[in-house]
Amino acid sequence: MAQAIYERMDKGAYKNIFLIEKSAQRIKEVKKLSDKGYLISSPQTKIIKKLSKSKLNNLDIILLAVKPTQIKSVCTQIKGFSKFAFVISIAAGVNTSKIIKYLDYPTDRIARTMPNLCAKKGMAITGIFYDGRNNSIKKTAHGSMISKIFTSIGQVLWVEHESDLDSITAISGSGPAYIYYIMNAMIDAAVEIGLKRSDAQRLVAQTIIGAGETGKNIDNLGSEIIKVSSKGGTTEKAISIFKQKKLDTIIKQAVKAAHKRSKELSK
Repeated sequence: MAQAIYERMDKGAYKNIFLIEKSAQRIKEVKKLSDKGYLISSPQTKIIKKLSKSKLNNLDIILLAVKPTQIKSVCTQIKGFSKFAFVISIAAGVNTSKIIKYLDYPTDRIARTMPNLCAKKGMAITGIFYDGRNNSIKKTAHGSMISKIFTSIGQVLWVEHESDLDSITAISGSGPAYIYYIMNAMIDAAVEIGLKRSDAQRLVAQTIIGAGETGKNIDNLGSEIIKVSSKGGTTEKAISIFKQKKLDTIIKQAVKAAHKRSKELSK
């Protein structure tokens, strides 16, 4: 995710960009990607293992693009280095109260976000929550800065309550995996009925892209399903199996389980 954000952000808007990576092997891999042109880098970018206190004190933004289990360790390492940088976290399930505790940091300089893997293609949607004194942050310089970073990888959705991020995690954060699961089943079925796997993957992927794009503007998806399902036709037959197996119930249960787990991780 950090790599996707870095590749697509407007690097020219920043005087210095530090990519902090503790793994020497990963640093070699990133540099190799950059040298081969696979990773879009910039002259002001430095890939380092550790920031010095003097450099960290001069930062305007710190993006915590690490796994939830790594947040405490990372925050402990940079705790006390700076009280002025604006901290943005993408870690799922780690609420602002925990980040404040780990950093000993004021709430009006911390924001939480939840992007998803579609960032790789610039097609993510990122939920953003801010719990500072300025509730209209999106209209401020900091709000514009946060929006600018995440619109580089797709769309943004500002939410009023931190608990909304648990819902966003269950829907769009984990969502790509749900779609890949469905895609994989459809591709396997296509192969079983005679199509080449490469053709099947192309057909399934484009169908999902097209349905998603058109579905954004359909007010009643249930009515649209009925329109497509001609009586006695192929779509009606497939939908009847979905209903018989209660596919809608299974999907709802899965999303609610993900939502519950996100809430558990936040405690």
